[in-house]
Amino acid sequence: MTVNDRFKELRKTFGLSQEELGNKIGLSKSGISNIESGTRNVTDKHIKLICSEFPVNEEWLRDGIGDPVRETTTSTIEKLREEFHLDDFTCSFVYEYLKLDEEKRNAVQKFFYNVLNGMDAVDRQEQESSVHKTTVEEAEAEYIKKISNSAGNTESTALNITDGIEKASSE
Repeated sequence: MTVNDRFKELRKTFGLSQEELGNKIGLSKSGISNIESGTRNVTDKHIKLICSEFPVNEEWLRDGIGDPVRETTTSTIEKLREEFHLDDFTCSFVYEYLKLDEEKRNAVQKFFYNVLNGMDAVDRQEQESSVHKTTVEEAEAEYIKKISNSAGNTESTALNITDGIEKASSE
């Protein structure tokens, strides 16, 4: 396979027409066609443009060695997404974290260790106090009992109040 053949294969791999590829690297449709047919040579400039515009392995394009497409940060994150079933937030978080310098990464790590250690303490505290917790039903029954007792201590009821309003408005 010649460099011209690999050039054509890459265009197809990225799903581009000759015109679309030409627009991206500054060549006409006929220029791309001539390269792919072998009537025009692929120059160093063409190779550099393609490798800067697309995640193409330059050694593969020149000599057919290695994989055609090189790994990028985006493709690595996408692999992580698939393998670990990550959502958009998690992928963005990992990407942004990886862009941080070492000092900022250490600060983020320290923050999360503190959060996680705090959560462990909260979990332990909740477990210790769960023995003393009442059930929802018990709390509801206690509340109803208190409401009933306080309502029984008053002389007015909703019925008495509405009767008084009706009498006052008819007078």
